[in-house]
Amino acid sequence: MTQKERIIAQAMRMFVSQGIKSVRMDDIAQQLGVSKRTLYEFFGDKESLLYLSMEYFFECKRLERREACAGARNVLEAMFRVLGCIMEDSEVIHRLLGNLRKFYPGVHERLLREGSAKSRCDLGNMLRQGIADGLFVETINVDLAISVLYYTASAITDRKDLLLPEGMSEREAFVQIVSNFFRGISTPEGARLVDDYRRSLNTAGAGV
Repeated sequence: MTQKERIIAQAMRMFVSQGIKSVRMDDIAQQLGVSKRTLYEFFGDKESLLYLSMEYFFECKRLERREACAGARNVLEAMFRVLGCIMEDSEVIHRLLGNLRKFYPGVHERLLREGSAKSRCDLGNMLRQGIADGLFVETINVDLAISVLYYTASAITDRKDLLLPEGMSEREAFVQIVSNFFRGISTPEGARLVDDYRRSLNTAGAGV
């Protein structure tokens, strides 16, 4: 790892644990044992370092979700594993995006735009694999399906403005909404798998 990469990784950990607004360039320099001049030579200003640090954070999360899919028996199981990761990360991501939107709107907009493109590409690949494997019907509009899944996840992890019935947790709502959506685009075999994975997610959630 180069010095620049080490700075980005450490700054990311500080932004996540201490808050985006409260971490100063002085704090990062002191934590790493480098001069503040070094930080400015590498990054120019805090906003540039913040962008690279948050880009690194979200790429790490993307890689974690990819690793969570390893060993999945089929693409539906992989998609449910990814959705489980999204729910686990939702509180941290909601806090980070809220602070970015409030204090660094330019960074927030850029990360959302770039993250959306990557997420939509990943979802599209999974949906097309599901069609090829006979788990999703061939008549679905893949682009529309991507939008439904992406914005459903965003409502939970970023905006959190989904109105829920009394007594229903965000996790329960998310699992139910996504499961019903998957059932609607599934073949009979896909629908059977959706029901199996929905039960396993609900059971895991009940134990938390």
